[in-house]
Order: sequence, then C-alpha cells, then structure tokens
Amino acid sequence: MEKPSPPLRKRPVVDRRAWWLSASSATEAQTRFFEGTGADLELADTLVENAVGWMPIPLGVASGLLVNGINYEVPLATEEPSVIAAVSYAASVAARTGGFTAGAAAPIMRAQVFLEHPGAEAAARLEASRTALEAEARTHLASMERRGGGLRGLSLAHLTDLDVLVVRLDVDVRDAMGANLLNTLAEAMTPSLEKALGGKKLLAILSNDASLRPAWAEVKLSVDPERARRIALASAVAQADPQRAVTHNKGIMNGITALALATGNDTRALEAAVHSFAASSGTYRGLSRWTVEGEFLKGRLEIPLALATVGGSVGIHPTARMALQLLGSPDSPTLCSVAAALGLAQNFAALNALTGEGIQKGHMALHQRRTGATA
Repeated sequence: MEKPSPPLRKRPVVDRRAWWLSASSATEAQTRFFEGTGADLELADTLVENAVGWMPIPLGVASGLLVNGINYEVPLATEEPSVIAAVSYAASVAARTGGFTAGAAAPIMRAQVFLEHPGAEAAARLEASRTALEAEARTHLASMERRGGGLRGLSLAHLTDLDVLVVRLDVDVRDAMGANLLNTLAEAMTPSLEKALGGKKLLAILSNDASLRPAWAEVKLSVDPERARRIALASAVAQADPQRAVTHNKGIMNGITALALATGNDTRALEAAVHSFAASSGTYRGLSRWTVEGEFLKGRLEIPLALATVGGSVGIHPTARMALQLLGSPDSPTLCSVAAALGLAQNFAALNALTGEGIQKGHMALHQRRTGATA
C-alpha cells in the first residue's frame, strides 16, 4: 500500500513548491515566472505557513507628491491600472498651489480584555486598584517605554445587555503596529484584572480600530470654477448616498492600501479600521469633503491610519525596507501623513475624471495598453 503523503505543513518548502507547480498544472511560462531563489523561498517560509512561493504584485512609483513642503516619490504596490497615473496627475495639480498639508496624531492603539459577569461596582474597584494595575502594565511595556511610548490610558466600558466588562488599555506604540505587543499585554494583564474587577476572561486581544490615531490631509487647488462646483457636489453626494460612498472610499484607498502593501503593512487591519470609521455616524459616508472657497477648491480628508515603519514584515521584507528608504525612512506619523495626502490626491483625481469625461476613458486606455485589447 502506498504511504500517504505528509501534510503540507510537515513538508520542506521546496517540496511544497514542487507540489504547487504540479497541482496547478503550471505551464513552462508560468513556472519561469513563478521561480525564485532559495532566499525567496526561505523568506516566504518565514513570513507565512505552508509557503510555496510568491504572488508578485507590480510595484510602481507615484511622482512628485508634495506634502508639508517635502517632495515624495511614493512606492505603490497594486495590480490596478491608472492608480499610479491618477496620483501623479493630482500631485502635479496640487504642487502648483503649494501641495498638501498633512499630519497625524500620536500612535495610540488599544488592547481589550473582556470579562464575563464582572463584580459589582467595577469602576470603583478599578480606581482602588489603578495604581497597581498601571504599574504592572508598565512592566510589560518596558521596552516600548524606553522608546518614548508606553501606557497612555486604562478605562472601562460595560456591555450591560451582555453582562460583559471591557477593560481598555491604551498604548503609544511609537513606530510599530504593535499587534503582538498589545496581545501579549492583554493576556498578561488578565489574571490581575480578573482578581481586581471580578469576572472571567472571555477575550484578550488588541483592537484594530485606529480611531485614536487619526491622520488628516488638506489641499487647495486652482481648477476651473464649474469643475470645482461639480467636484464639491459629487463630494456631497458621497455624504448623502451610502452606495456612492463605498466606491468613493474605495478610490481613496486605492493609493493608501497600495502604499501599505509596498511598505509591508497590514492591509486588512487598515481597511477594517477605515471602513468602520466611515460608518461611525451610523450611516456609511464618504471620508473626504470638497468645498469651493473663493477661487479655490478645498479638500480635506480625515482617516484613521495605523501604519508601521518597524517590526513585523515591515522589518523583514527587503522590498518593504527599500520602499521606506525611498520615502526617507519616515517615522510612523510621517508615513501616515503621506498616506493621508496620497488618499486625498487619489480622491481628487477620481472626482475630476468622474465629473468630466468619465472614469473609463483614461482607465480603459491604460487597461487596453496592458492587455493589448482594442475598443
């Protein structure tokens, strides 16, 4: 009887790669594209489980994004045509009037511990134990505190209908995304929180909600008055119609997500936080607002962004390091500021096309170029 093959997770990475090529019936051309070096395989095996190789995404550069007086060449990893061209066009328009002004709040992220059936008067019990609990939390955050970050808040919320207490630990994570740090903190603090507040742990984990660390960007553009009016009205439509808002925000994220991917950041956490923020009023709305102010079209974008410049795959992936070096090796707030300006630039380019000749003329020209298709 033929011995069954071991599961993928128990096979060497080179064997998993050979299995993939066989199981996917790869052609010679596909195999040549897929082939990589041994170092590529080793890195893939470090980053993910059951690695078989890589799924390369094109990496391009959007040129001339002027943010806070600094000219950035912005690396973007995306498979979609027109994204990079749109940003570069918007950047050139913005540069005529001084470019983008942008900023970002301190990088505060939150860990949560959920306790079932907490004791009575949990708020009073927290205050009685606050000094000891905060001191313990700081012992778990010692390395972050040495870098200027650390604990910034300890608070409670009671989900009354569920009889669940939420303990919130707010931490300045500096240039890291902080997921592992926050998860470790939440789990390490759980026994003391159970003892001090009563109840039993249900969950202990970070929140990917990034509303504590918003980034923003503004720009004033000199455009045709009628076009400015139409762009402002289209922006108002995205505030009033949730279905339009979804596509409006997707356009903003075209650039931001591509930058996050190019720099090795967590695109899923980023998107989840952004779309949660867009719905925080109870209605899903467009993230940007455009208004006509005198002779200028003014745009503003406020968006929660948790982008890291150290740790995780940011620190492991060689191309992510190169992308950050191209940006001048920024800290996290600077990267978030550039990302916010990038999103606003992308939004302007999309609205300018939509309220003019339509999105398809330029987009399809680029699509036809890459596919060889004809109209």
